[in-house]
Amino acid sequence: MRRPTRLGLAVVAVLLVLLGAYTAYWLIVARRITDGVADWAQTERAEKIDVSWHSIGVAGFPFACRVALENAVLRDGRLAPSPELRIAALSASARPWDFASWRLMAPEGLSAVLAGGGERPPLKLAAHTAAGALTVDPEGGTSLWLNLQDVSVEAGEAVPISSADAWVILPAKPPRSPTEPALGVALDLRQVGLPGMTSVLNDTIDELAFGITVKGAVSTGKLAQAVAEWRDAGGIVELDNLRLNWGGVGATASGTIALDRELQPIGGFSGAIAGYDQILTGMVQSGRMRAADAGLARLALAMLAKAGPDGRPEIKTAFTIQNGQMFLGPAKLGKAPRIAWE
Repeated sequence: MRRPTRLGLAVVAVLLVLLGAYTAYWLIVARRITDGVADWAQTERAEKIDVSWHSIGVAGFPFACRVALENAVLRDGRLAPSPELRIAALSASARPWDFASWRLMAPEGLSAVLAGGGERPPLKLAAHTAAGALTVDPEGGTSLWLNLQDVSVEAGEAVPISSADAWVILPAKPPRSPTEPALGVALDLRQVGLPGMTSVLNDTIDELAFGITVKGAVSTGKLAQAVAEWRDAGGIVELDNLRLNWGGVGATASGTIALDRELQPIGGFSGAIAGYDQILTGMVQSGRMRAADAGLARLALAMLAKAGPDGRPEIKTAFTIQNGQMFLGPAKLGKAPRIAWE
């Protein structure tokens, strides 16, 4: 046998050995993933978090490990009533050499519900499709990004949302003081419908984006009791980078929210409003303000306005909630929405 032939056979043999070894590695990893998911679910049940599914499988050979769950349900029994998440079909894929990053797909969408109680109606969320990414870092914490399409949020009345991006960040360690974060959430909502609401603008918010950071350890148990214990321990919510675009009106704000003795929000925010002329025009067209009064208000507001980052005139102002009332600067806007925890 000539030397080139023997060399070629040797190369083929080495490749076959490597392929066989990699195949064995992938199969072992796939089995460990299946067992690991089951072990994780069992561990979470000990923490009163119930995770279940109808079936589970691992595919994606050779360059991915794709875990597929059918009819997955997650129920958090640490709170009463228990929040529940349902996903008809969930796919999570990662590279066999990097299990810190996962791509998520829920082509049949998802739904979540928090049962009502007393004066509080059920809170429901549904999305037609969902996709996202999950990153797990033992030192930096866990971050989840989701893109939701054709969303409906219901709390007594359904609010349609064309699309939404959501980010959730969990620190690596639970907070040990009221100044440490327990949870970070950011939302970017587009085309938010306002059915049944009479507005001087229009019935659709073009975009609403904001981030919140919950600081302080959150207790378990009945919802109202858990929230009260969090408040008593000094827990607060920081609102960052709120941005609103609605019918030509733009607003930005940031501030801090706490809860009073009746578990109702109190807080102060600083920000700016651009496009106030659109509000005055809408109030005149809806008959809520006379044209002459609107003209005087325009002149007064123009004297207060300054050019914003985009060149549009904007008014720096403060928004506060206290004693159940909302204030824009010194002007009282009316009663703040009341939160029914029970």
